[in-house]
Amino acid sequence: MDRLLVDRFIDDLPNIKKFREKSLNIKFQGVFPPDSPTSWASIYTGLNPAKHGVVLFVDPLEKSGKLLTEEIGNSTIRERTFWDIIGKAGKKVFITFPLLGYPTWRVNGTMVGRATTKLDVEMNPPNESKGNLLLLHGVKGLPGRNPMTFVENGREILRKEKEFGLKYLKKNDWDFFFFYSSVLDPMEHNFWNCFDTKDPTYVKGNRFENVILSFYQEYDRVLGEFLESIGDETAVVLLSDHGHMGRPTNIVNVNSILMEKGFLAMKKSKKSFKSFLYKRKDRIFEMVSNRRLGGLAAKVMRIIPSAKSVFTTPDYIDWDQTIAHVSDLSGIKAYTYGGIVIRKGNLKQRNYEDVRGEILSILKDIKHPESGVQLIKWAKRREELYDGEYIERYPDLVFEFHEGYGAGWSLKEGLLSKSTAHNLHPGSHRQDSPILMLYNFDSIRCLSESATLMDFAPTLLELMGIDAKGISFDGRSIVQRTDSAAK
Repeated sequence: MDRLLVDRFIDDLPNIKKFREKSLNIKFQGVFPPDSPTSWASIYTGLNPAKHGVVLFVDPLEKSGKLLTEEIGNSTIRERTFWDIIGKAGKKVFITFPLLGYPTWRVNGTMVGRATTKLDVEMNPPNESKGNLLLLHGVKGLPGRNPMTFVENGREILRKEKEFGLKYLKKNDWDFFFFYSSVLDPMEHNFWNCFDTKDPTYVKGNRFENVILSFYQEYDRVLGEFLESIGDETAVVLLSDHGHMGRPTNIVNVNSILMEKGFLAMKKSKKSFKSFLYKRKDRIFEMVSNRRLGGLAAKVMRIIPSAKSVFTTPDYIDWDQTIAHVSDLSGIKAYTYGGIVIRKGNLKQRNYEDVRGEILSILKDIKHPESGVQLIKWAKRREELYDGEYIERYPDLVFEFHEGYGAGWSLKEGLLSKSTAHNLHPGSHRQDSPILMLYNFDSIRCLSESATLMDFAPTLLELMGIDAKGISFDGRSIVQRTDSAAK
């Protein structure tokens, strides 16, 4: 859920409007990269990504297939989440569908975990049949040639999630209840260009123009039903892990700059099947996009994982002589953010920090060849971003372009080119516009009107009156209780 879209749609969202008018409305800031697993791990633990370690970028096209081979690991956050701390304080919890919550673990209450890479849902301890739980799987796949079916499936999944959540919410034998739904995210990813008039592929009056608004309205109704069920003695938090925006249509081919500056080397031209496909990747992407064959492409990449490398790592790069190149942080489609990997084994007599400094200066100096406008929003050494034992899971340098421009890896298309894969997932995550609203909390003093995802866990514990002394957080509570009793 995006804060800017909530502002835009607010008159069509009566429950959220009422909720917002009576709540603390905090400007919430995401993490880098604004990928959902990384973001939710920071929300759950109050730690930055380099400390909780969930820094595994998964390309949306790859994870859109029905079955993938690996579930994103939750070993680094198991039993370290805010609901674990709440449970250890003697309060009973009910945790529904948390991302990264599969497989589940024992909590002081009940935890329902949903797999993202396969069709499985589990309840710990068990209290529902496996058949009933499997009906609660998330949205799978891409719209393909039947986008309206995709939309209706999303509505049906949200309805089932809501009914399940309300069923256990009404049992009221808990002190803390957590409910997560992910249906909105794929709707924004897949129908952004049907809604955003600034998108170059937008067609006025198209039949899917109001899909995103309609799902915000669906969630508004869900919120209304939850508020009706709890009464006045329960406090409520409404939050999301990131916002949404259009995927870049302009590609900045960073590898071509690195080659020009002597940090990347090309092999002598040779013919191979891989190079044949790579040279025709734009035509292939255009065909996949226009004919809605994204689901088929996802299946191919699931069955043959090396297929992705055909398009992201051209075989005419001389890896033995290359010092630096764009990482695959941006996956097969363009994102505004990316990273540079430095191949330390190829530095020879060159100093690592000197090389990083040189490339950092190059990145910051990237300008549009016609307007002269600077394209980079920011660029940093990874240690300037975060610190922690998992910092090396980030590329050596990280950066973000201004909106509308994405990181590319081509060597033969000049500095700028157009994204031919834009329509595969025309919506993308926005780091700076998730939402955080606090409703029906009495006797609290707001210490800050802005917060990061890492601030959520310590803030929640303060709101619940739980002593968090001795627990290490990178965030801090943005509120202070002025009474001794927690709702």
